[in-house]
Amino acid sequence: MTQRKGFTLVELLVVIAIIGMLVGLLLPAVQQAREAARKMQCGNNLKQMGLACLNHESANMKFPSGGWNYSYVGDPDRGFGKGQPGTWTYSLLPFIEQQALFQTGQDGNANSANKKSTMTTLTTPINSFICPSRRTAKTYTVSVTTYTNSNFSGSVGAKSDYAACFGSTSMSARATGIVAGAATKNIKSSSVPTGIIYDASETKMGEVRDGTTNTYLIGEKFVYTDQYENAGNGDKAVLYAGTSGDASNSNFRSAGAYENCTFSNSNGTVTISGGTAYAPTQDRISTQATTGTPYYAFGGPHAGSFGMGMADGSCQWVSYSIDPSVHACLANRKDGMATQIPQ
Repeated sequence: MTQRKGFTLVELLVVIAIIGMLVGLLLPAVQQAREAARKMQCGNNLKQMGLACLNHESANMKFPSGGWNYSYVGDPDRGFGKGQPGTWTYSLLPFIEQQALFQTGQDGNANSANKKSTMTTLTTPINSFICPSRRTAKTYTVSVTTYTNSNFSGSVGAKSDYAACFGSTSMSARATGIVAGAATKNIKSSSVPTGIIYDASETKMGEVRDGTTNTYLIGEKFVYTDQYENAGNGDKAVLYAGTSGDASNSNFRSAGAYENCTFSNSNGTVTISGGTAYAPTQDRISTQATTGTPYYAFGGPHAGSFGMGMADGSCQWVSYSIDPSVHACLANRKDGMATQIPQ
C-alpha cells in the first residue's frame, strides 16, 4: 500500500500562523520605509521652493512677494513684487518650470480690478506644493470661493501644504490700502511683519540681517487630519491667495505674536517675552485641538519633526518640541539673534 505524503491540519495551521507573524513583523518596517521616502520627497519640495525663491531674488533683486490678501490671486499681467496681487506661490511658478501656468489668463490689462480667467490656474494641482505624507496632488474643497480679480467660482481648488514664514508677528499685521490699477500697497507701519515674505513685501537679500542659514523662509503648515479633504481652519483658500487675519489664512504661518517682544541672550540662552507663541504642532484631529490658534502655526504630518526651508535654500527638520524662543528668533529676519536650529 502506497503511503500518501502531505501536511496534517495542525502542521498547516502552524505554517499559516508563522507566516502571519512574519508579515506582522515586516509590515511596520515597510510602512516606516514608505514614510521615510515620503518625508524625503517633502524635504526635496522645500529645497526646490527655497532654490526657486533664490532664483527669484537673483532675477528680480527681491524675494517673492506675499501678494495683497486672501481675496486676491495671481495676475499674469502684473509681474513680480508688491504690484502682484497673487501670493508667493504664484510668483514662484516661472521658477519651478510652470511658466505656462503663470501666463494663463493673460490679456494685457494690468488693472487690479480686472477679473482674469484664472479658473484653470486655480484648479491645477502641483506636486511641488503637496506633502506626500499628508495628501495627493488633486483639487480639494475650499470655502473661499470668490476672488476680487478672478472669474473663479467653484467649490474646489488646488491647495498647498507649505506656508511662507510671516515672522514672529501676529497675522493681524497685514497690508492695507489697495489702490486699484496701481502697483501700490501700504503696510501698517506700527507692526511690519518680521518674516521675509508677507503682504506686498519686497525683501532684499541684505535685509535678512540674521543670515540666510539662520532664518526661516517656507515651511510645512499645520492642518487638522480630519479636514484634509475639506476646507478646515487654516486651509480654506486656494494656493495662490494671500494672508488673512483669521482662519482663512492658508498660505502663511507665524512663530507667534511678538510685535512688542524683548529678546535677550545671556550665557548662550535665548529668551523672548512680551508675546504669544504659536508652537509648531503635529497634525491632529480637530477635537484634539490645542488652545490658541494652531492654524497660524507651522507643523506637519510627520512624527517627531516638521520641515522648514531656510533662506539659504536648504531644508532643515525641526522638532515639534523646539523652544518657542528659538522658534521665534529663527522666524525673525532682523532681530539680531542669529540662532541656529537645535540638533
